[in-house]
Amino acid sequence: MESATVLILKELHQYIEYLRSNMISLGTQFGFNHEMTIKASQELDYLIYKYQVITRKMET
Repeated sequence: MESATVLILKELHQYIEYLRSNMISLGTQFGFNHEMTIKASQELDYLIYKYQVITRKMET
């Protein structure tokens, strides 16, 4: 495993955690069906998917 890939994964994981916290805050403030919350959730889903793709490639 290359150190650059590990660094990217670490940064991606940190950003995912930031987005998760932000989405929860938006949901609490505006409601979980609000457009802003849904957009944040979709972005979070996409980045989690990308994270999983990268980690699966590293396993093979």
